[in-house]
Amino acid sequence: MIPTEIVLSSGSYAQVVSELSEKLGTPGISHLQVAHHLALTVSIQQENTDLVILKELIPNPCPICHHRLTFLRETIERFENEGSHSIRCPMGHRYRGELKVYYLNIFEENDTEVDKPVKVCPECGSKNIQYLGPKVMFCLDCDWDSGMEPRYQVHR
Repeated sequence: MIPTEIVLSSGSYAQVVSELSEKLGTPGISHLQVAHHLALTVSIQQENTDLVILKELIPNPCPICHHRLTFLRETIERFENEGSHSIRCPMGHRYRGELKVYYLNIFEENDTEVDKPVKVCPECGSKNIQYLGPKVMFCLDCDWDSGMEPRYQVHR
C-alpha cells in the first residue's frame, strides 16, 4: 500500500504553503514546490477534504513465484492505464489482480495520545508498523493491516 496523492481543501493548502514558506525562508512557494516537498501529487478542492489517497495491488507477492512487486507506483499506474487487470511481477509472470483505493483523513483533530498496542507485525515479525489512527495500522514490510476497508470501489 503506497500513498499516491494528497487532496486538500483550499484552507489546508494555504496553511501547508505558509508553513513550508516559513520553514524554507522563501516568501513565495509554488504549487510545484509543495508537491515536490511532499513527494506526492497535490490536489486542491473547495470542500473540507484533507485526504491522503493510498493504493494497493492485490495479490502481492506474486502467487506463482512469491516475489514481491517492485516499483509499485509505476506498476499501479500501468495497471490503471492498461485496463487488462493483470499484474506483472519482477520475474515476468502475469496474473489477475485488483486495485484497492483507500482514503485516509490526515488532519484529524485529536489531542489524545495514540496508544500503540501493536509494536511487532503479527504476520512477518517486522517492527515497521505505521499507525494512521488509534486502531488503524499496517506493516510497511508485508501486506498485513488492521482490517482497513477500502472506502472506494475495487477495480477488477
